[in-house]
Amino acid sequence: MNNKPKNLGLNCSIFEDFITNNRIYVDKTKIIYDLITSSNNAHFYFVSRPRRFGKSLFISTLKVLFSAKKELFGEYWIGKHSNYDWPKHPVIHLDFGGIAHKTADALTQSLYNSIDEIAKENGIQLPYFTIEDGLRFLVKELSKKNKVVLLIDEYDKPLVDHINKGSRIEENREILNNFYTTIKSLEEYWRAIFITGVSKFARTSLFSGLNNLQELSMDPIAAELFGYTHEELVTYFPTYIDDLAEHLGLSRQATLDAMKEWYDGYRFSKDMKKQQMYSPLSVIACLYSKEFANYWFNTGNPGFLIALLRLNGIDLEIHDTIQLSIKSLNAIDIQNIPLFPLLFQTGYLTIVDYNAQTEIFTLDYPNKEIRESFKDYLMQAFSYASNAVIDKELAKMRSALTHKNFEQFCNAVKTLFAGIPHNLHIAKEAYYHSLFHFMFDLLGMKPKSEEATSRGESDLVLETPDSVMVFEFKFSKTAQDALDQIMHKKYHEKYMHKNKAIILVGINVNFKEKQLEFEWAQQSI
Repeated sequence: MNNKPKNLGLNCSIFEDFITNNRIYVDKTKIIYDLITSSNNAHFYFVSRPRRFGKSLFISTLKVLFSAKKELFGEYWIGKHSNYDWPKHPVIHLDFGGIAHKTADALTQSLYNSIDEIAKENGIQLPYFTIEDGLRFLVKELSKKNKVVLLIDEYDKPLVDHINKGSRIEENREILNNFYTTIKSLEEYWRAIFITGVSKFARTSLFSGLNNLQELSMDPIAAELFGYTHEELVTYFPTYIDDLAEHLGLSRQATLDAMKEWYDGYRFSKDMKKQQMYSPLSVIACLYSKEFANYWFNTGNPGFLIALLRLNGIDLEIHDTIQLSIKSLNAIDIQNIPLFPLLFQTGYLTIVDYNAQTEIFTLDYPNKEIRESFKDYLMQAFSYASNAVIDKELAKMRSALTHKNFEQFCNAVKTLFAGIPHNLHIAKEAYYHSLFHFMFDLLGMKPKSEEATSRGESDLVLETPDSVMVFEFKFSKTAQDALDQIMHKKYHEKYMHKNKAIILVGINVNFKEKQLEFEWAQQSI
């Protein structure tokens, strides 16, 4: 008897590949069955989820299911326990991740070519040369066999990739809006429509032509459709979890606790009874690599977010409590994209509480991986530096602070932010106070800002095992001014009882000939 476990589906989003290569497929077919056999006459759905959260695999599963390949579902719920009768439907599958969209002309031509390719695969010759006429002809021809299924993945790619290019995004939006209007006009020919993406743009800005979609993004029926529940984790991956535990020298429970801390925590519904979900990408990567690490930053982050952060200004802190209405979370305006709803849709924030009376959601980071990812992402967006430069200078900062070498620390800060355009700096002490707090936090040093004392609030306090460092920041003054304020206000006195070295540090930030400069002054107590 072969007890060898199935293979991990690392970087795989094709359903047939899970079957033919003996990969672990976490069975979501019960939810899919409920969606496609619901009492609604029209099964037209839209769902948004973060990148690398299983949307492409979901679309691929639907494609195989509607193609009536029943034999591939034999060991899954829909093949073993349902009364689904497996009718075969023509399928139009469009993945906008693979459709060119750098210009409006490129999008038009590539989208038409994709429709033409599907037509040729079905022995159909398109007599038209516009997207709308070609799609209309294709659907009507395919419907002679049976009602047609339309599957669209990454619908928002032609938009979010141009988030900071106003005219281009508007041109692409117009092309897509006309395309969706045509889809709406063909309603009688559709068996089902499924559209997925990262961001949910308001219907008035994109889906005005296709206003009959049922929104699943926050619907309880889809709350567990993407990602893994804890039960699914332990049911489908027991051998790999045990291997990870053995490799790390941990107990099985300690390993599961660590996986939960690192990769669990997502919630996509106001129903707080629904389980929190694990990131599927991160779970598979962790089990494959046998290491708890940050897999999200290099594979799951949406590239357009940096452009948006730079375009609209960068908030260096995520506030302790972020509260938004359901209206704010449900859709965003393509012409005026707010940060926190977008961070929710892209997976950097998730629902941690919902007040049914006020209809207000509370948001926070879902887990340790995302908290660290966002800090890395924000540093990259803010500094305009590469990951290599960021890692190098952060290492210098950590070493400098360990050895109380503030000259080396300030030089590393200057190097890290040398690439920031001078017009993006904000001439306020509070801005640089937030910057330093953010950097210390990124270094894992747990800074405390605005620590209250009997004579005021110190800007920032950094405590290490053998010292307490009290910082004061000034802009366009002098480092001595900052140091004098600490001494005058006696911010350090509340730490005298700790029997640690106390170091007072005044830092002044200035611009000279459009160059960012730091000067520092220190005094030991």
